[in-house]
Amino acid sequence: MEPADPVLRPFVVFLWAAVAVAVTVGLTTFLVHLSDGADPQRLAGLLDIVRIGLSVGIGTGGLFALWLATRRQRSAEQTLALQREVSQTTVNDSTERRITEQYNKAIEQLGHEKAAVRLGAIYSLERIAQEHAGHRQTVIDVFCSYLRLPYEPPADRKRWSKSSAGLSPEAAEALAELEVRYTIQGMFWEHLGDPEKRKVGEKHWPDLVLNLSRATLVDPVLRFLAVRGLWCEQLVVHGTADFRGLRVTHIASFVKARFHDRAVFADGIFSESVALIDCTFEAGADLSGAAFLGLVTLIGCDFRGEVDLGGHSSRGFAAHNCQFDHGLVLRGGKCTLVMISDSDLQGTFVTDDLEVSAGLLAGCSFRTQPDRHPKIVLVDDLRDSDSYWRGVAAHFGIEFDGTMMST
Repeated sequence: MEPADPVLRPFVVFLWAAVAVAVTVGLTTFLVHLSDGADPQRLAGLLDIVRIGLSVGIGTGGLFALWLATRRQRSAEQTLALQREVSQTTVNDSTERRITEQYNKAIEQLGHEKAAVRLGAIYSLERIAQEHAGHRQTVIDVFCSYLRLPYEPPADRKRWSKSSAGLSPEAAEALAELEVRYTIQGMFWEHLGDPEKRKVGEKHWPDLVLNLSRATLVDPVLRFLAVRGLWCEQLVVHGTADFRGLRVTHIASFVKARFHDRAVFADGIFSESVALIDCTFEAGADLSGAAFLGLVTLIGCDFRGEVDLGGHSSRGFAAHNCQFDHGLVLRGGKCTLVMISDSDLQGTFVTDDLEVSAGLLAGCSFRTQPDRHPKIVLVDDLRDSDSYWRGVAAHFGIEFDGTMMST
């Protein structure tokens, strides 16, 4: 493959010069020979022709000189562009090298025994992510990984936060570690805020995934976050989990998550289907006013407080093999289908003002008689229902094998 801009070799210039000299000498010799005894009038005509030819030659030489100047200019511009590219590459390499050094140092400090050093590492990582958008997901993943480290918060942490006087060294260290975790959770709140609901300004880190699988959160206040994805497999939350106004643009998944206190997801927006599988809520779960653009599926969950889905909207709500120790409230909600099967409802089942196209309660046990809704059918067993509802069960990811429900 030939180069796009071939190099002008020196012998080409010498060849052009030799040709020009040869033509000049030859023409001069020819004119001298012709002038001997020639007719003056004819000689004058020949001289005019030669003069015109020389003018054309001079013009051609001027064009050649212009072409050479253009090549020199282009070569200079290419050299300058190459120098700029090399300079920019050097700057980028230097920047990445500096970021890597800062990142590695911060990661090392995250494992330091002193909480103050760990806090400094967190702020160093935050600065890297703030200044270099390409590293933001990595920094968020590091924060989530730190929260996966084994940790059991002190039960009397609220009393400790008011006064740390007289604490033992172990208690003081536990309180310091709690402060480190509060700081990371504060980073989530500060940088993952929903710009449509909060003033986040330049600190906003958009379109990131929050992977809280196997993490331990303590008293998280994460209102009005906006993330691309939320993964909560085996998440453990101590204290109230305040996710009010959460917006998830893609997947939100909760598998074997445990909430030791009240969980609040009220007024959230979930762009795809949401599944809660084998989760435990030791207190109430508030999903009132939430908007689910897909399906809401609860499978094998244990709710030890009231579950409030009042005013929510979804394409469909299904609960299978779930335990509801207190009320299940669907008051004022809007959903196409409601299906609850093989579940134990010990509290009230509230459906007043619920807008639903069709509903089914199959194989459920009730402590009190549930509200009767004109669109919701009550049967003792899903096998007593028609094929339509078995198809609905499969649509929610609940398979029916002819003898029992399985997930």
